[in-house]
Parts: sequence; C-alpha cells; structure tokens
Amino acid sequence: MTDTVQYESQDNVSTIRLARPEKLNAMTLEMWTAVADGVRRADEDGARAIVLTGRGRAFCAGDDISSLAEIETPRDARELVDTVLGCFNAIECSPVPVIAKANGSAYGGGFELLISADLTVVPRDAVFALPETRIGAYPFYGAKRLARLIGRQRAADLTLTGRELSAEEAVEWGLFARAVEYTDLDDAVEEIVAALKRSSPASLETTKTWLNASLRFSGEDDAMRNGLGYLFLGPDAREGALSFLEDRDPTFAE
Repeated sequence: MTDTVQYESQDNVSTIRLARPEKLNAMTLEMWTAVADGVRRADEDGARAIVLTGRGRAFCAGDDISSLAEIETPRDARELVDTVLGCFNAIECSPVPVIAKANGSAYGGGFELLISADLTVVPRDAVFALPETRIGAYPFYGAKRLARLIGRQRAADLTLTGRELSAEEAVEWGLFARAVEYTDLDDAVEEIVAALKRSSPASLETTKTWLNASLRFSGEDDAMRNGLGYLFLGPDAREGALSFLEDRDPTFAE
C-alpha cells in the first residue's frame, strides 16, 4: 500500500484507511489505485468483510484539485478516468461485502466512494455534496448511480446544484444504511460485520452481485469515459481547477 492509504487485516476483516488527513484525504491517482488494490487484496486474504474508512476530521474531500489542473492530453484524461472508475468497479465487483465507515463529511469522489460501498454508516453531523459542476467537471459515478438509487429529481438536485445533503436526509433517501452518533460508529460497523460473518460467503457474494446488477447497464463505462474526457480536455475544467487553487470565482465559457 502507500503512506496515504493503509491496509490491515485482523479476524477476517480487512480495513482500508484513507490516511491523508492534512488534505482532508483528498484523492490522488495513487490513492485511487491503492484503494482498488486493497479491495482485491482483501479477497485474496480471505476477508469476510472490508471496512473502508479515513483518518482525521473528514472522510474524503474528493479528488485532489491540483492533479486535475495537470490534465492536458487525452492520455492524461484517460488515465484519470480509468483509475477512478477502476476503483469503483473493484468495490462493486468484489465478492466481499464493503462497509464504508465515514469518519466525517465527504465531497465529490469521496461521496461517490460512500455510494459505491454495499453498506455505509455515517455520523449524524456529517454533510455530503457533489460540487463538481462548480469546477467544470461532473460527478460521473454519482450521475449514473443516483437516479437509480434515489430518483431523477433528487439526483438532479444533488448533481446540478451541488448542495449539501445531511446525514439524516441521506439515510431517509436510501443512500446510506445508518446515521449514528460519531461515538457509536465503531459499534454500528462491528454489529454489521458480526452479522456478515454469520452468513454464507457464497450467499453474500450472490446477493451482492444481483443487487449491483440492477444498477448497471451495458456500455455505461464507455459513456462515462467519453463524458469526462470531453470535459477534462475543454477549457472549463482547467479554469475550474485553477480558480479553486487560486481561491477565486471561476470564469466559464458562455
């Protein structure tokens, strides 16, 4: 693994921890790859459950914007899309149930990581948002999943406006499994892990496969690649990233 993504396995439970708290666990390409590698390693280690969590006061602030500002060629865009998409697909396709334990708020790709997990537990005081359109990008995984998870209008409310969603509202909508007090996070996740350990691994894998099959459609990965490639090679994504880094309002093309 890496210094910014840590992996440990104990009692047939593998924990993958985002460990870049000074940057609110903002994701680099290396981190996306490491999370995917950790999910695959957990299966090889015979894990009965995977816990995905973070260090510090936030679960994940999304992609590291400085890395987005460096995208200049189709190859750069393709590498980013394939790496991020590969992480989400690794979580979805793993035979091992993935439990996301959000240690705090999540934005952008961090929010999408929570959506990709099989079961997600969040603190009651956390908030979540998909603000990508404000920097000239788009929440490709969220855009394809949310309409099927919570309905088109609610999905549009989140993805087009970028507004913050409370933990209670997210659970009410069916995005996350449970919202608990921060001090109860560990107990809630341990309760879920114990229940999973009492079940047949083969039955869990089959159930997870069919649950996720209902969310996928043919050709969706290529559609996401095309959409992100179009935006990242255009002027708005670069302006959005630079304006964020320079702490100013972006000036997008009309």
